[in-house]
Amino acid sequence: MQLIGQEVEHASYGQGEIIQQEDQRIEVRFANGDEPKKFLYPDAFEKFLSMNDPACRKQVEADIEQMHEDRREEKEAVERRYQEERAALEAAKKPKKAPARKSKAAKAAEESTEE
Repeated sequence: MQLIGQEVEHASYGQGEIIQQEDQRIEVRFANGDEPKKFLYPDAFEKFLSMNDPACRKQVEADIEQMHEDRREEKEAVERRYQEERAALEAAKKPKKAPARKSKAAKAAEESTEE
């Protein structure tokens, strides 16, 4: 989505305009005349920024939802890998079972069949 030129409002800085957009960053020039501020996109729209245009606001909300879903999936994948590695380590630690010892009766029966 093209964000350059969109008007936003910041909780502290007030009204501003997005002047640059790259990957997951935006740069906003605020009306107070200070240097433009850089923000992570869409993270900043969760707490600090709000989009003035309703159509753009819906798109930003969708991007935030997607960001949360991506992070959830990433967290689940990391947890799965951790559990798999842990299970592999536990399996490696378990001592190998020695063959069961034969009872005296089994040994005697085996010896009698060999004769």
